[in-house]
Amino acid sequence: MYACDNDVVDHQVVNLEFDGGATASFTMTAFSPMALRKTRIFGTHGSLEGDGVRLTVTDFVTGDVEVIDTNPPAEGHSGGDRGLVTAFLDALGRNDPSPILSDPRESLHSHEIAWAAEEARLTGTVVALEEQRLSPARAPMGHP
Repeated sequence: MYACDNDVVDHQVVNLEFDGGATASFTMTAFSPMALRKTRIFGTHGSLEGDGVRLTVTDFVTGDVEVIDTNPPAEGHSGGDRGLVTAFLDALGRNDPSPILSDPRESLHSHEIAWAAEEARLTGTVVALEEQRLSPARAPMGHP
């Protein structure tokens, strides 16, 4: 990978501001010890932290902490790949879209956010999605 034309980012911080003023930051680091993905969500009244094995819910008001063992399967993306395919096949087999948790528009929007982050990285600018909707033709690095 070091002696090729790989131009994929190896670390990145993306700051997001949503309608209504809520903010989020996403940090990706490729060069780290082998570990599962970590997710930390903070709200006004509590936090949620997950590492692919455990989910820790902390209530800031009561001080209560609940730890949930998620017991993930040892598969691609902690079982997420199998879950996506299973939900899709179940929806087709039963002619029932309810197992699919996001519609195509929501899925496209999550990709638009990723494409905007890549555009911001490449151009050194802030990208506002409400002013500039990314279309598949403008997707960076040939993504659909």
